Amino acid sequence: MFFKLCLTLLVAVGLSLVYLNAHLSRQFESLSWAIGAKIYARPLELFQGAPFSLDQVRFELDLLNYQVVSGRPERGQYQQSDQALWIGMRGHLFPDGLEPDRLIRVAFQNGQVAALTDQSSTPVDIIRFEPLVLAQLSGTHADREIIDLSDLPADFIKMLIAVEDRAFFDHAGISITGIMRAAMNNVLAGRFAQGGSTLTQQLVKNLYLTRERTLTRKALEAVYAILMDAGFSKERILGAYVNEVFLGQWGNRAIHGFGTAAQFYFGRPINELSISQQALLIGLIKGPSALNPRRFPARALERRNLVLSLAATQGAITATMAEVAAKTPLSIPRQPADRIGRFPGYVSVVRRELTNDYTSQQLTAAGLKIYTALDPQVHRGLLEGRKDTLRRLKDIGMDPSSEAQIGALVVDIPTGEIQAVLAGRDDTAGFHRVLDAKRQIGSLVKPFVVAAAIEGDSRLHAGTLVRDEVVSIRDGQGNVWSPKNYEKTEQGVVRLENVIANSINQATVHLALGMGLDSILDRLSDYGIPVGSTKPPATILGVSEMSPYQVATRYQGLLNQGYLTPLKSVRTVVDDSGHELSRRYFESSRFMMARAAVQVDHMMRVGAKIGTGRAFGQRYGQLLASKTGTTDDGRDAWFVGADGRRLGVAWVGFDDNRKAGLVGSVAALPVIAGAIQFVQRSDRSKTLPEGLMYGWMNRSGQIVDQSCEGAEKRPLPIEYRPAQAGFCGGGSLESPSGSWLDNWFGG
Repeated sequence: MFFKLCLTLLVAVGLSLVYLNAHLSRQFESLSWAIGAKIYARPLELFQGAPFSLDQVRFELDLLNYQVVSGRPERGQYQQSDQALWIGMRGHLFPDGLEPDRLIRVAFQNGQVAALTDQSSTPVDIIRFEPLVLAQLSGTHADREIIDLSDLPADFIKMLIAVEDRAFFDHAGISITGIMRAAMNNVLAGRFAQGGSTLTQQLVKNLYLTRERTLTRKALEAVYAILMDAGFSKERILGAYVNEVFLGQWGNRAIHGFGTAAQFYFGRPINELSISQQALLIGLIKGPSALNPRRFPARALERRNLVLSLAATQGAITATMAEVAAKTPLSIPRQPADRIGRFPGYVSVVRRELTNDYTSQQLTAAGLKIYTALDPQVHRGLLEGRKDTLRRLKDIGMDPSSEAQIGALVVDIPTGEIQAVLAGRDDTAGFHRVLDAKRQIGSLVKPFVVAAAIEGDSRLHAGTLVRDEVVSIRDGQGNVWSPKNYEKTEQGVVRLENVIANSINQATVHLALGMGLDSILDRLSDYGIPVGSTKPPATILGVSEMSPYQVATRYQGLLNQGYLTPLKSVRTVVDDSGHELSRRYFESSRFMMARAAVQVDHMMRVGAKIGTGRAFGQRYGQLLASKTGTTDDGRDAWFVGADGRRLGVAWVGFDDNRKAGLVGSVAALPVIAGAIQFVQRSDRSKTLPEGLMYGWMNRSGQIVDQSCEGAEKRPLPIEYRPAQAGFCGGGSLESPSGSWLDNWFGG
């Protein structure tokens, strides 16, 4: 009877082990990590003549956490020699090919790249650095940087084995001596103080078991470890361990694996870490929270040095290496040098754009690579502009409690690519003031009112005279609307370009009434300006509510000779096999007549030169365009500014829409002025579309000879005849087809 009972028990145990082994093997074979999608900035491309200075390149290398060295740079390092940089490039697999890791010399002259050569002094045509990682999306909050054993330095593996499991390559998953040593220590301590776990047991615990300290759990852990060791190679087990081991916590994100920890604590790939840095990571295994180097640097330093000492004792590194490394300070960045959130505003734009094509599960688990148009130089300038603006508002008493908010973005005009986004006064995630904050746009509407008028009558041009005097409109309910100019003054008559350049309210109303208010409002609606079913007349002075993103879409078309290109942040998406899944192809459509758009563009240039945006135009030497906007009681301040390539839009105000006395030229202009300070700027284009020619006009808007004193060059409809030689004005204003302009606009 006893024999049968024992036999039955053995069979049951055997079957249980068979089941456990099959279950473990199946789970381990299918082991994968939710590494999530990585979002990248645009890569830095350098070639002879590229518009990047030494300072700009160093800035981007620092963003990528390249290390400055005094000697020959290795991978991930650079060294400066006068006006040249020696750079150990890391390399990157781009969708269109591999950029190899190599040593490159970049020489600079006059603020641009003068020459590119390799280590043998052979000229190089073009190089691309690995793009900056903006964020890594993860639905499980496990921030993973998956690595192979071949990615790890040889000394790292030796130190890890020496400190955590000296007999790893010899035992069968568990260490009998380790268990006995731990048992003795637990007896002496009178409690469960030490576990005696091997690397295999640690991996089993992390993957399949709870963290409770009980004999039952330890027994099951030992069984699993033996089965795992029997079924898989040591290399396979070690490879899983280095990617699974828990090494820290950041909010609700768990830091798993040495590859992730290297980026989290040092901002560098693990194969670029020094011996002292490698030892710190190994030391964290014992207790990531208690040994957190940012919270408890003294504990972390002591543990790191113990790891170095143990590694030297076991022969993993030399005593000299350990001694030198132990004298090295921790040098941990105060904030995590990782991918968790330096660009929340931009990343939110990317995520919303992607939701049309991918599910949340795909984005967080498929290992996609998302290449975007974010330009670190533009983002850098936008941050400086924000800082200057907020400091100034506080200094002049307009924001004593530091509550003013900002929403700003910069767009590449020809392509519609979004190069930078700021969603608030700081970089905390939350309400997105570029995408979601819809506020009255104020005088930003005036260029579209003028464009609608020009489309309605081709005779209008920059010099057309418009009345600037009191005007009143009575609506169907008998209410009277009588807008005033911001300065509470009037000039009687002004040139059309000054309606935009100096943002003149009364002249804008007279222009709209002259063209027919309903037709102007209908055209504004066609442009994408919200009008509403009741068509309030105040729409022509900017009571429509729009987000900065929506404003940027309209101005992109206006400043692109009337061609509207959808804004986009994503360039292409690549799967983990390197296959391109989608690319946002270029598309463009006409939404405004070119001759209207270009004439308004030139009027905005006057605004940047002598109008309300002159602080923007005078800061730089290029020919720029601008428009300011301010709403009633200074609740909202707006600014739109553009050079030959980039368009910036900024809104400044308060979330509670309080009366604030803000002015676009004071509160919003500096944000965009700062945005373009670190990039090569260019003039607005002087090319005219069909139907326009350049002519000269005097201050009264009359077409005159180029030789006349004070004559200004402006685009004119080709219907106008050039002035006779020597004609400098006088008489009545000439129009190509009669006196209608004189009768209405007050010529």
